[in-house]
Amino acid sequence: MPSIREMHGHIKSIESIGQLTRALQAVSASQVRQATQIADNSLPYSDLAWQVLIDLYHEDEFYQRARAFLEPKEINSALIVFISADRGLAGSFPMNVFREAYNLEKRLNVPVKYITVGKKGREMLMRRKKNIIADFSDLSSATSFHDVKALSRIIVDEFNSENFEWVYLVYTEYTNIAHFGPKTKLLVPLFQSYREFMETTQQQYKRKTGCIFEGDPELIMNSMVSRIIRMVLFHAVISSKASEHTARMLAMNKATENSEEILADLLLQYNKMRQQTITNDILDIVSGSEGQNRDMEENRKNNERYS
Repeated sequence: MPSIREMHGHIKSIESIGQLTRALQAVSASQVRQATQIADNSLPYSDLAWQVLIDLYHEDEFYQRARAFLEPKEINSALIVFISADRGLAGSFPMNVFREAYNLEKRLNVPVKYITVGKKGREMLMRRKKNIIADFSDLSSATSFHDVKALSRIIVDEFNSENFEWVYLVYTEYTNIAHFGPKTKLLVPLFQSYREFMETTQQQYKRKTGCIFEGDPELIMNSMVSRIIRMVLFHAVISSKASEHTARMLAMNKATENSEEILADLLLQYNKMRQQTITNDILDIVSGSEGQNRDMEENRKNNERYS
């Protein structure tokens, strides 16, 4: 059984852990608000980009150049952009999104390569000896579309080179603090993202004719498609970051509650031990006093006998 000094040390340790988890919870809550604010601010640009693409889609000059990026094709090989956590203390968050990527690879049943965003995901894939062609773990601090430009350029180049027919995103979709979870989205071709946009905005395509291209239509197409891909990537990165911070906030909240329960139990044991120690001390004092009184009484009787 631990001594009072050891129990006191345990209590101090649990109190320190509780302070740390509360601080991490507060930081994560702040980061969730920041990530969701960035996502909300990007929505007007996202909607406008899709509207422009929809307007151009049925123009012959644009369509012939853009159809490879917009229409489904037979899949012989795939690229998975795997977005996961950068740090730990987020509960089951890293494993949930990894399981989503693992299940996707099994369903595809074709050669698969990976681009990783997030240190935890990269480590998981490396341990399983997966083929990683690029890593963008520094995107954890992404705050604008420009931050994912290099990633989108690699994807477009690989797709144009016909190294992959389909490019998938595996990330965590954030809805609110109570609803977030792993999601698979087809990034390229863009038809899945196009359908989701139409369903979200409840718009129906109305063909517009007579668009006049100022400049090379192919350059316009490349620019528009790259911007759309960059926009979808940015949303996935920000959504994953918001989900990661939310998972960490909830994990730290649970850890704080657990530390408070453990602390309450330790304090109860500590007080019982102190009470027992005080009781023992009192018993020792009483026993000593009674023994002293007996000795004094015996001495008095002896003195009376010989006097």
